[in-house]
Amino acid sequence: MRIPQILLMVLCAALASTVSLAAAIAAPQAPWVPRPEKLQPWTTQLRDRQPEEAFATVYRAGPRHLVFVGAVHANQVGSLTFRIIRDAFASFHLDTVIAEGFPTARGPNPESIFKYVSENGADKDGFVEAGELLPTALGARNEPATLWGGEAQDPDVKARVLAEGLTAADILGFYVLRNIPQWIRERQLQSAGDPRLESLVELALIQSREKLKVQADVLPNFERWAAWYKAVNGKPIDATFATEEVGPLADGRFGTNKVAYAVSRVRDAYLHELVVGHLNKGESVLVVFGGSHLMIQRPAFDEVLGAPCYVGADLQQAAVVCR
Repeated sequence: MRIPQILLMVLCAALASTVSLAAAIAAPQAPWVPRPEKLQPWTTQLRDRQPEEAFATVYRAGPRHLVFVGAVHANQVGSLTFRIIRDAFASFHLDTVIAEGFPTARGPNPESIFKYVSENGADKDGFVEAGELLPTALGARNEPATLWGGEAQDPDVKARVLAEGLTAADILGFYVLRNIPQWIRERQLQSAGDPRLESLVELALIQSREKLKVQADVLPNFERWAAWYKAVNGKPIDATFATEEVGPLADGRFGTNKVAYAVSRVRDAYLHELVVGHLNKGESVLVVFGGSHLMIQRPAFDEVLGAPCYVGADLQQAAVVCR
């Protein structure tokens, strides 16, 4: 017996409604509880699983969304990272934007960040010194959404890292070292063998010492910093420096990986709890952090929010899938 078309349509609609209801019942509900213990250790195996290009993961959070952009740190307007960020603003209603690189303690919509990106826009070749912070901050202003830094305060990071047995020299030395890939991206250096490195390190030591509240006799100059680097990594600081040396690899082959891993665990736990706090306020949240942070955060957010509704680089499609 053939089922009349109208009846078939009613049955299908009822089945779809039942499936949606079952999914809604099964999905975690607010208030969501942070699960920082589920953060995935950053290992060489996890690093090798990370997509080479920028990507995003989208979660439903009740009627709202969490859109997490795993950036490939980029300085070109035409990069995939820039496009995904622009598409996030175009495709989703967003209340809060959390960006990498500056502390939450600066408060909402810090004027210093907007001043920085306005002074470091694209040049004639599409190069942006401010990197992905430019489309992130300007997108937040245009939405409008509230822009927050996603970083813990540096003295708090230092206290947690010292408690794990590392030294003040380790954390200060690493804070300076991790600038080198950025200086190269920003064309301030050709490599770590560039003679301009010394003056950049001297200034970074002063700035990082102030941020971390480290005494003046800890790595007081470039020579002492270079000696620290050689003692930790077993080689001089020169053109052989590789970005991998500042990666937070739990099983990395460089001594600085151990320091980076300790710092990363503190940063990612802080970010995780910050994001969940905003979701519990009923906000839709965009997070723009490096892709490694998204890989680390995935199991924790899966535990809190359930499986993502989209993973990929097409946020226009994500907006349809995740309605």
